[in-house]
Amino acid sequence: MNTFIMILMMIAIGALIGGMTNSLAIRMLFRPFKPKYFLNKRIPFTPGLIPKRHDELAEQLGKMVTDHLLTPEGIQRKLADESFQQQVVDYAQKEASTFLSSERSLQQVMDDFQIPVSQQVIESKLKGFTEDKVAAYMKDRREKSVRELIGDQAFYKGKAQVGKASEYILNQIDSFISSEEGKAKIGVIIEDYLEGQGFLGNMISSFMGNQGLADKVQPAVSDFLNSEDAHYWLKEVLHTEWDKWMERPFSVYEEKLGLDGIPEKVSEEIVKAIPTNVWLERSIREHTENVQPYIIQTLVPQLVHKVGDALSTRLPSIMETLHLSEVVRKEVESFPVERLEEIVLGISKREFKMITYLGALLGGLIGLIQAGIILLIG
Repeated sequence: MNTFIMILMMIAIGALIGGMTNSLAIRMLFRPFKPKYFLNKRIPFTPGLIPKRHDELAEQLGKMVTDHLLTPEGIQRKLADESFQQQVVDYAQKEASTFLSSERSLQQVMDDFQIPVSQQVIESKLKGFTEDKVAAYMKDRREKSVRELIGDQAFYKGKAQVGKASEYILNQIDSFISSEEGKAKIGVIIEDYLEGQGFLGNMISSFMGNQGLADKVQPAVSDFLNSEDAHYWLKEVLHTEWDKWMERPFSVYEEKLGLDGIPEKVSEEIVKAIPTNVWLERSIREHTENVQPYIIQTLVPQLVHKVGDALSTRLPSIMETLHLSEVVRKEVESFPVERLEEIVLGISKREFKMITYLGALLGGLIGLIQAGIILLIG
């Protein structure tokens, strides 16, 4: 009976020692979290293995993630996967459709993104831009002739119109000359002329009278105005003057006509013609209503594929720039060991229990073997 009790005690003691040893070893992976000191000397095996090697663990995890887990090749394969690309396209189309169908105004969207755009800002920028462009255009062409500026087509078209104007001018003059007012004007001119000719002029005037001279001069002038010679002469004069006007530099007319204020006037008219306030208050849906199908069905998939290709091509350099191993290392270093213990024990709690039980079983077997050896020796 005593022998049986001794065997049971040795098995129980061995099992207890084995189980407690494995349980203690498991706990010593994490605990104590900080080093313990006695008489200013650190107690051995403090802190636990993982807290003691926390920095090394962080560094190794960083290398493992970038070298074996989160590699450029793996991400490139994912980006090239057709099902993944389709998922991204579907998501982008959904988001684009939601945004393009929004009833929020363009001004509200600008405000959301803190873009300093308003009616006053746009009009001010547009006015300054157009004014500068018009002024620069005029400055660059100031020394060029008008013909160079308007081109040969406009030059010859204008010249043809000038020729047609000669007929109109002669007809208007003839209409005036043939009228009573014109006749009276001719009489006044003759009278003024004869008064300046002394005795001979007075004699002619008294002999024929101003009105009689006007009656004779009026038809002669009218006949001349309607003659081919008059038409040809005036047309040639106008053509000659047109050529002179067109060959002069633009600066001549700029000075005479006072065109310095043209850039400002043009810019003001452009700003008035553009309904900036209407555009800003119009909703995103109204702005994009006509192009929504194209954007969602065509443009978005093209952009997704192009961005994916560009990202895949530059992925190695991007990951190198991000220093992911350094990011992982810092995150692991800042991760509380207490929380790490909870995670590991929560995942492997059952396995750790089995290790404890295995230690107890092996301890019990060792106790049984020891009891058998004692019995054999004794």
